[in-house]
Amino acid sequence: MGSTLHLFSESPLLTWIGSETLFSLSSRYHYFSGSRSNDATCVALFGHSRRGYQHDLPAGIEEFCHRTEGLLGTASEICTQRTLLCYYSKFISEGDMLAAVSAMRGTTVMGLKYRLGILTSRFRAHHPLKACRRCMAEDLAATGWSYWHIEHQFPGVWVCVKHDHFLFESTVKSNGVERFLWHLPDADNFLPAPQLPPETKSDLMKNLTRLALLTKYLIESKEIVQVDLSCLHILYQAELRRRDSLRSNERLPLLKIAAEFEAHVRPFRYMPEFAALPANPDQAYSQLSRYLRYPRTGTHPLRHLIIIDWLFGDYEKFLKAYSAGMLSSISDTTLPYMALVSEEKEDSRRAEFFAAIQQDQLSLSGAAKKVGIEVATGMAWATQLGIACNRRPKKLVPARRASLIEELRLGIDKAEAAVRYQISVGTVTHVLRTEIGLHTVWKKIRLESALSSARRRWAHLISENSGLGVKFIRKLEPAVYAWLYRNDRHWLSENSNPRSNPDSSGILRAPWHERDATLSSAIASAVLKLTTRLGNRSLKLWHLYQEIPELRAKLSALHRLPRTAVAIDRALGGKARRSNVQAFDQAKLLGIDPDPTQSKERN
Repeated sequence: MGSTLHLFSESPLLTWIGSETLFSLSSRYHYFSGSRSNDATCVALFGHSRRGYQHDLPAGIEEFCHRTEGLLGTASEICTQRTLLCYYSKFISEGDMLAAVSAMRGTTVMGLKYRLGILTSRFRAHHPLKACRRCMAEDLAATGWSYWHIEHQFPGVWVCVKHDHFLFESTVKSNGVERFLWHLPDADNFLPAPQLPPETKSDLMKNLTRLALLTKYLIESKEIVQVDLSCLHILYQAELRRRDSLRSNERLPLLKIAAEFEAHVRPFRYMPEFAALPANPDQAYSQLSRYLRYPRTGTHPLRHLIIIDWLFGDYEKFLKAYSAGMLSSISDTTLPYMALVSEEKEDSRRAEFFAAIQQDQLSLSGAAKKVGIEVATGMAWATQLGIACNRRPKKLVPARRASLIEELRLGIDKAEAAVRYQISVGTVTHVLRTEIGLHTVWKKIRLESALSSARRRWAHLISENSGLGVKFIRKLEPAVYAWLYRNDRHWLSENSNPRSNPDSSGILRAPWHERDATLSSAIASAVLKLTTRLGNRSLKLWHLYQEIPELRAKLSALHRLPRTAVAIDRALGGKARRSNVQAFDQAKLLGIDPDPTQSKERN
């Protein structure tokens, strides 16, 4: 078989249909070519029997473009438009996106989901295939094919916004089941829709529809090419302060806010994908404490979309707030975008100033004079708009200014810079505010440095005083504790246990007994459903973890989940007897009786 197969040049039927995914088009080629082997289709399209089969983030796209002679677009276009990378790319850095595209163009995507933060997000990472029955019927009538729409596959999207219909989840390609199969939407492979009371279902559909619209418009947005995650927490804080009419120096009432957030996400939790959202106000408090401060690590886009939905309600309101926040993102002392939200006078003056520059073609000094502001203020506002400012230096000649800017990019303190360059602190601040992007970089470096220093100091205190309690240790350096409490509370809470606290059995505390009870109960419920659905067919293990996605990740820890092991053994008709014995032994160690009846019979 040649490396270039002219696969599509003479097959006009096999061109992109609408918002079709790469997996969908490849599946259509599989049916169209009459191939009996999934491996053969992989080889034909991607050059290897185990490449390109992933339905969400596939590998081998460079080879695919070579074999289709570029008729379907470049590798980068396919990666960012026809796979789920188009969803995640809105919320990752340019460097991370280029790395993801590079991996997908290459021979393996191993580790990609981890690098994108999907595996550690506590949301489901398998991206189940979803379809709308109305779309399937219309697509079949119009094109002769039912196909997978990219906008239906986005995490958190469970409603077709075109038809206002619930999306059905396919059992194929789910949790590794038939993962090498090429497949198109088929109603026979759909899981049933959730059975809920009419009022609950209506409320759920309303919330899911709103979230689906927000997701669609944001991912397709031309105004927001890439979301700046470093400022979202400021945007969230500003909106919460506006709601409660709080000044920038007043503390947010987090307990009240957490209760409101938990009430907002409660309807979503009827869908298994949203199980990671807070189930009570305490969990909401813990999660919001992380999202309302500068992000330490990548956050799953779905968490941001849920918060945006809660605070702004729709894309247009978020776009207006986000755009305003970007224009004012280099305020030096207060929350950046509060002035634009609450001070209409300054808002109008800024708009007048920008119009004077862009429309009237006035100079910076002329525009500042027209609006009635200082030239220095005008220079700062122009910098926010991305306009470089001409300068007339007295002390900071170009070489010295360039040196100062370089040191500011590395995070030098303003007072130290003033002494080193023999200028005032005000001049340093002026440089920060009038050099495009400099202040944002400086603040980020300063915060990261302060975080690293405070964490190292606190970790050292914990290590040196391992036998003492936190209340005593924090008195040794109250300023460090107070700073971390305000700026990095989640990390502080995770690293403030100087005593080891094993229980009487010597096993570190963890809610394994709660997980065990929940999973064993879920297995019992799943067996009842599956028995009816399967009829005379035998129940397999993969049926269980297809029905209960979180079960698969716990299979390697059954020694800590004795009730779950017993429930699996019973469901499979005793085929997991060895695991059952291990479960009883572990239960005895833990002081748990997983099943008194079985225990007596065994004795």
